[in-house]
Parts: sequence; C-alpha cells; structure tokens
Amino acid sequence: MSHSRDPYDRSHEPQADDVYGQEPWMLDPFADPYTGQTAQTPPEGYTPEQLYAQEPYVPGPETGQMLAQTGYPPAYEGDYQTGEFRGGFEPEFEAWPTADEMRVEEPEAQQESQHERAKGGRMAAAAAAAAAARPRLRRVRRQRGRRDNTVLVALGLVGAMAVALLLNRPHQWEQPKLAAESSAPTAATVVCPGKPKSGADQVTVTNAAEGSGKVTLSGPGAGKGAETTVASGKVTSASVKPGSVVVKAGKEVAPGLVAGRSTTKPLAATGCLPPQAEAWFPGVGAGATHNSVLELTNPNSGAATVDISLYDEKGVVAVPEDLRGVAIPGNTTRTFDLLHVIPRKGELSLKTTVVRGQAGVMVRDRAVALETQRGTEDYFPGQSTPAETNLLVGYPNKSASRTLTVINPGDAQVSAELRLLTPKNVLTPEGAPEISVPPNGQTQVDLTKLLGKDSAGDAYGVEIVATGPVATAMRSVDGGDVAITTATETISEPTAVVVPAGGGVGKKRVLISGPVAKTGTSGTVKVVPMTAKGKALKAKSVEVGPGLGAEVEVPAEAALIQLVPAGVEINAAVVMSGDGDAVVPFRPLRSEVRTAGVAPGLPLPLEP
Repeated sequence: MSHSRDPYDRSHEPQADDVYGQEPWMLDPFADPYTGQTAQTPPEGYTPEQLYAQEPYVPGPETGQMLAQTGYPPAYEGDYQTGEFRGGFEPEFEAWPTADEMRVEEPEAQQESQHERAKGGRMAAAAAAAAAARPRLRRVRRQRGRRDNTVLVALGLVGAMAVALLLNRPHQWEQPKLAAESSAPTAATVVCPGKPKSGADQVTVTNAAEGSGKVTLSGPGAGKGAETTVASGKVTSASVKPGSVVVKAGKEVAPGLVAGRSTTKPLAATGCLPPQAEAWFPGVGAGATHNSVLELTNPNSGAATVDISLYDEKGVVAVPEDLRGVAIPGNTTRTFDLLHVIPRKGELSLKTTVVRGQAGVMVRDRAVALETQRGTEDYFPGQSTPAETNLLVGYPNKSASRTLTVINPGDAQVSAELRLLTPKNVLTPEGAPEISVPPNGQTQVDLTKLLGKDSAGDAYGVEIVATGPVATAMRSVDGGDVAITTATETISEPTAVVVPAGGGVGKKRVLISGPVAKTGTSGTVKVVPMTAKGKALKAKSVEVGPGLGAEVEVPAEAALIQLVPAGVEINAAVVMSGDGDAVVPFRPLRSEVRTAGVAPGLPLPLEP
C-alpha cells in the first residue's frame, strides 16, 4: 500500500546513478520530490493495521532516501559483497518492507482467487517482498556501522593498553643519594689587608702541608706583581707596599697555604683570609678617639659588589649613599674611613655581604689618645657566621679598658649568658652582667672590672651562650694600644699561623679551649713552634676536653706555630705582647674541596 505523498515511495523514480539513494532531487535542496507524480488510488484488500499486525512496527530509515536526508555518506557497494558485517550499535531487528516493495508481487496476487486472497495471499506476497528488501536494508546498516568501526578499534586499543599497565607490576622509584666528593684544592687565594700608619711591615707566606711551589703576589701592595717560592715548614717574607696584597697559589701549595701580615713597633698582626661571602664586625668606631677603616679588596679581574649594613643600640642605622651597593673594579681595593663617611660618637656594628663576585674584607681598628694624639692600629678580622655559642679565646693579660659587643641580627630579642674559660673549667663569675640584645641591634658590656679581678686572673677567654644567633667581639685598649679578640672557629684537623718574630716581639702564648659541650670528647693537642728557616723548636703536647683548656708559651723566635689535634675539636689563638699587644686566631686550613653530588633530573628505577 502506497500513498502519492509518501516520502518513502521510490517506485516511479529512476535512479540517476549507481550510488544508492542519490537521486537528482536530493542534490538540489529546493527541488520538489513530488513534482510530476500522479496520485494513485491505494489498492484495496487490506489495511495497514492488517499488514503491520504480524510484527511490531519499528520506525527507522528503511530506504536510501532517509539516508540522504540525514546526511550519511552514500554507500560503497564494493565493501559489502559478503553481507556479513553489521555495525556494533545496530539493534537486532529488520525493518518491514516499504509499500512499493510489497507491491512487487501484487500483479500476481491479483490473479489469485478471492479465496486465496482471503487466506492471506497478501501476507505471503508481503513476506516475499520483505525478503527481497533485506539486502538493501543490510547495506544501510553496514554503511552506518562503517564509521563507528574506527572509534571502536581505537577504544579497544586504549583498553588493551590500560589492562597491560595494570597487569604489570609498577617500578619502585627512589631518588638517588649521591655523596659529595672531596679532593685536594688545585688553587687557593687569600687577601692580606693594608699596612697600618706606622711600624715595620712584612707579608709572610708558608706551606703548612707537604711539598713546595710558587705563589704570586698581586694587588695594590704588590706593585706590578711578584712571584716567590715557598716550601713546607719554611716562612718566606716578601717586601711589599702599604696597600693590600693578594696571594695566589697553585696545586702544589694550595692545600697548606698560610699567609699573614704584621708590623712591629707598634705591634699588630693578622692572618690573611680568603674571600668571604659575609662578615660581621661588632664594635667598630666612627668617632675622634675610636675610628675604623673598612677595606674591600677584589682579587679577580671581574667586578664585585658589596652591600654594607650598620647597627647600633636602637636597631638598623641608615647607610650613607657611599656605602650602598659598593662596586669594586677588578684587582683593586676600596677603603672607607668611617670617621669621614658616617661620623658619630658611639660605636657601631658592621656587616658586609658580597652580592657579586668575590671580595676580601678586613677592618683596621684605631685608638687615638686625645692628650698626645698618638694613635695605634690593629687588625679586626670579621666573624663569618653568627652562632648561639661564641668562644672569644685570647686577650692581653693587662688592659685599661675591655669592651664586649654583641650584635643580634634576628627579629626577636635575645638574652645571653657570659662565662669564663679557664684551664680547669668553665665558670660563671660572680657579678657577671645580664646581657640582653634588642632585635636587629647591638649591646655593649664593659668587662674591665670583671676580667681584672683576682678570680679571673687565670682566665684566657670568654664564652657567650645566647638564646639566638649572635656575633661577638671584644676590644682591649691599653695606653693607646688596641687589640681585638673575635669569635674563633672550631678546628679538628692540623692547622698553623705565621706570626712576627724578632725585635719588638716578646712573649707569645698559645691558648687552647677544648669542647665546651658535655658530650664532647677529650684528646691531645700537639703544639709545634718553628723558626722562619724551618727549624723545629721544642714541641709540647697538652690534654684538653669538655671545659678543660691549656696555655702553652712558645719562644719569641717562633715564626710558624702548628697545631695538631688528635681526636678532639678545639678553638685556639696566639696572643703576642711587646711594643703593644696582638691576637691572631687559628683557622681551619682549606685542605680539601668538596664537590656536591649531582643527581639526574628524574629518579632512577630500582630493579623489579
């Protein structure tokens, strides 16, 4: 049964080409598919209800015309010869034949008798027509499932990979831990500060380790530069100018390079220090009777930049423009007299931070007597890092004035306790002052009376134990002569210092402090003095431990003093007296270079 306006009726429309469902009117969206058709009278004999009563009617695209309307691509006949493929999404049903397909057998059916027609001949004809329409219906289903096949295959591959990953046991990952490597240094550089205003001056160099080699002297005090040979245990003196001197050594001397600068009449001495990233100088002066000179030396050819900070009892002090971001050209020294840069009556504390390149930092501290205008200078080496426990080892036996300065770089107030270091124990003296340091500020304590008592006669140092990191220094002045005692560094390996010898230098004392903590171990320390020519003088071994120190006097002709600790950590310094006083602390030698372990960017898998 068909109707003239039925969109599925294709009985009177010839196909334009071999592509199923591509009639010419389909290609023109404005064409009328019913133009030229003649209305037909529906055949009699059965009704749609009778036709579709046999199976449930399922709507859908029964013909290629619906395919063209829905936008599906045309069928490709060569892909569907076997008639076996179906899209996975197709429902399990077959569409009923169209009215046109059912009319294919209608002429034959009209010749049948009324009795056969009543028995359902029409139903048989409809079944035959439906069977003939099934190939086309299958083509429609194959065409619809063809595009989804690629998606299904891709999803299947993704699922297979996911299952494979889940079935395989994953690796256990661990970030490798590479220890730092140690090796002997192949080069070393130390900076010697400039000469004070008066006194006979000399720069001395030695090798405290085995071997001999050449060292070069450069900088403003070396003029055009010089080269000299140093040997193990022998002290070499160099003639230099008043400016700072840079000493550089190769791999033969670098592990044991030791240098110093000193003057006699009046006496002043210091060790030459390597470039420091940060240095603290508690208790510098910028006044008429107490003045300090800051020296910044660039040992390299590239430029360097240093930031300077100042503190007083109230906190941070505004830095003058001359001290802001100080630029130091290569192989030059810049000197700042604080009396002229930031003049003031009270003492200050100074911090230097190298933000670019390298710089050797040192302060020369001056004391001027107003009555005679006689002034003396001594070297003031800085403290590299603030600490909660500071040991100030070594100071002159007699002094008219002793001032302790404690600086707190933190943002909270700090309290500190003062103790005395003696050869037999560490004690808190009667009348010890209570030390309280404001945040980002300093506190000064007068220790003249405390250290001048009979009970402190055998003390050789001061211990400061604070509730937070602090930097400390003690300034001793006697008859216009000044001596600076700074916090010493802990030593566990052999080390050495060079000291002035000859006229103007008298008594020399080596002061050794054992570990203060109760958990520290005891051990022995061997003191080996040597002359400038390398001759060993009488050595002495002493025992030190927690709270147990030692004092060893060495001959005046000693130009090199070596310390060899065995199983113990110590802090030590040399105190010299003559035409004035000087304190030179022992520092660890740069006997090895540690290279950081480098790990790959991703962790390495362990074996399964």
